[in-house]
Amino acid sequence: MTLFNCVPVHRMASGFYPDPSVCTMVDGSYLAVSSSFEYFPGLGLHISCDGVHWTYVGAALTRPDQFPYEAMGNSQGIFAPTIRCYRGTYYLIATNVNKGTMILIADNPKGPWSQPLWIEDWPGIDPSLFFDDDGTVYICGNESGREEEAGIYLSRLDIHTGKILSARLRICSGITGSNPEGPHMYKREGMYYLVWAEGGTESGHMENIARSTSPWGPYEFYPGNPLITNRSTHLTLQAIGHCDFADFDSDRTLMVFHGTRNNDEYPAQGWIGREPYATWITWKNGWPDCSDQSYTCSFNGDGQALEERTDWVTPGIDSQHRYQVCLCGFGDQDGGRNNIYNAVIHAINQDFSLAAGPPLIGFRQTNPRFSWSATLNTIWQDLDRLQGDTSGNLLRAGLVLYANSHFYVELSASAPQGSRQGRNTRDIRLLVHQDGLISLVGSCLVSGHTPLNFTVKGNDRGFDFFAGDTLTGLKDLGFVPGRVLSFSHAGGFTGTVLGLFAHGKGTAEFKNISYTIE
Repeated sequence: MTLFNCVPVHRMASGFYPDPSVCTMVDGSYLAVSSSFEYFPGLGLHISCDGVHWTYVGAALTRPDQFPYEAMGNSQGIFAPTIRCYRGTYYLIATNVNKGTMILIADNPKGPWSQPLWIEDWPGIDPSLFFDDDGTVYICGNESGREEEAGIYLSRLDIHTGKILSARLRICSGITGSNPEGPHMYKREGMYYLVWAEGGTESGHMENIARSTSPWGPYEFYPGNPLITNRSTHLTLQAIGHCDFADFDSDRTLMVFHGTRNNDEYPAQGWIGREPYATWITWKNGWPDCSDQSYTCSFNGDGQALEERTDWVTPGIDSQHRYQVCLCGFGDQDGGRNNIYNAVIHAINQDFSLAAGPPLIGFRQTNPRFSWSATLNTIWQDLDRLQGDTSGNLLRAGLVLYANSHFYVELSASAPQGSRQGRNTRDIRLLVHQDGLISLVGSCLVSGHTPLNFTVKGNDRGFDFFAGDTLTGLKDLGFVPGRVLSFSHAGGFTGTVLGLFAHGKGTAEFKNISYTIE
């Protein structure tokens, strides 16, 4: 693609909030929702008065009974939601790939949101809702895999019961035939418009648009398709697509989409995840006037207020209430304030798989350049009872940079297993896990009686790790390149989470947990 007109866009939220959907609220403000996959609370919500500045207002999935699976696999859970406001009521439709398609309903977007209304006989993912002028409600989505041809499918829906009211008809096969997904339908000046993503969600990602006099088609493709893409460019913002629109029938329309931040050293290897962006568009000859445009953003940040958020999540539901995090104060950073937290983790014997429940609690990485620190204040464990224990119950606790259960980096401490020396020393290790391959980057021995300090510093290339006790100070344990956790290397649909963990038997107490943007 040739760069004709490079348009700056606004980042709506930092960290992985992919597959954004947007609607106009009752008061004229804008409400957006994003995919959350296996993480809980899920379906994060952002509100904006102007389409430029967005504020996190909570999540739609906040109760365990809304999220029927305590444990699930990597990048499972909640896919590609759509948010719509119709006659003062908010409807949120999404796929829980572990169960099916569901609708949540609320009178206030800040909640509470209803229990899921499950839609029978609607396979596939990426569902969307369209409310026509006569009150007819349509559901559209993409194919269910091997059972159907690739494309976008449409049916009528009873929004109150979740019952499908008509045959499931394929209305669009896409342009390239490569992963047509994430459809949305709108109406403008009597014409029905269909938008959908195509080309996969990596470097070939794009968005297309078509229109028809009927929701059932046939559809006329926009001659300037793809509507948006940054493929084959050198721009920082890559893999853009999965669009949605608000004020579609106005002269000025809000467009949201997701993309990944990349740099020259690691092209197409961003590790923060897919983030949501917004821009305003106009119309020309019945089509969005987006032809010959590329989109760009800064690699580092849109300000501390946006990027220093620490909304704590777990992969899966913490049904045993093993993780407790509390705000304990504020720190000063260049004239601003960042939150300081304490945390207590009641460990069980587990690894970083999700089978035994959440292996960590953490928050999204929101900027390549950051400083993240915590003090492992206390590890409570009966070392005498564990002396000679070879069952893996010896407690290990620390920090983890987590892409998924197969790709993560841990900076952790424990007593050497099976040794009386454990009363006086603890070993700290920096380990990189890559799909079963474990690499020791650095290690050191420290006092067994003093709190341990951990620090991770992020930069444009990756992460530097430091650790030590409060007596001897921090030691440089090494550098890990960000590509280890990148979208293209680690796979999956999420991004990097900065987490705390404790595995084994015992309890770990963390103090002075701080995250600041450098």
